[in-house]
Amino acid sequence: MSFLIVDKKSSDAEALTSILSQISPQFGVTNVQSAEEALDLEDMNFGVAFIDPDAGTKKMGGVELAEKLKSLNRNIHVIFVTSSQKYLLEAFRVHADAYLLKPVSEEDIRREINYLENSYPEPLKANRKVIVQTFGLFSIFVDGKLVEFERNKAKELLALLIDRRGMPVRTREAVAALFQNQPFDKNTIGYYHVVVNSLVKTLDKMGIRDILIRRKTYLAINPSRFDCDAYRFLRGDVKVMKQFRGDYLSGYTWPGIPANILINRGAKK
Repeated sequence: MSFLIVDKKSSDAEALTSILSQISPQFGVTNVQSAEEALDLEDMNFGVAFIDPDAGTKKMGGVELAEKLKSLNRNIHVIFVTSSQKYLLEAFRVHADAYLLKPVSEEDIRREINYLENSYPEPLKANRKVIVQTFGLFSIFVDGKLVEFERNKAKELLALLIDRRGMPVRTREAVAALFQNQPFDKNTIGYYHVVVNSLVKTLDKMGIRDILIRRKTYLAINPSRFDCDAYRFLRGDVKVMKQFRGDYLSGYTWPGIPANILINRGAKK
């Protein structure tokens, strides 16, 4: 689960982001300044959208954006955050979850988040424990259960993203890694998007969709959302370093700098 803020005033958006980071540091926050920017986002898997109705434009107002987001994501909750009471009736019409007047306080936001968590526990459920194993064969566990993928390439794509440690992986780079003997053409790109959708489906099923950052031009992972043996190794965790036997993401031909670092450091132990 993550938060969306739609507010054309950057100082207000930054203040709200700071509050959300304190209340729910485990969840990501995406900021945009207009309704159009919000709808341009590749990923609409937000738990709560904080919308200033004045962030709308002639093409689409903030209230209309709320309606559109609800049609795209039936689980999203909308909270209007504005300096005026003139949108109150429209907020009721679109079934907004709350209507807050600026400047909002941490107490205001905490109250609303707590209410949503208690009233709608499933969409706003707490993070699950995610453990990633890169030494040897790649595996990922959620609350102790091995994640099974419907496509091997979807599993490999996730391994690639974890190997990049949060760095953006653009379509061309991902295709080159996953389909090394295939041309970068319409057919290959089309199949790559099938793989991406399969990965999203698996993560959704396991309740860990928020480990993936999906944008129009790239994919990345959120390293703060899981525990990974390689990441611990690179941070100097002695216990994990002793476990390393020189085998990193076995079976994949594309691991780069992280693998070299692991092997070189492991050889010195």
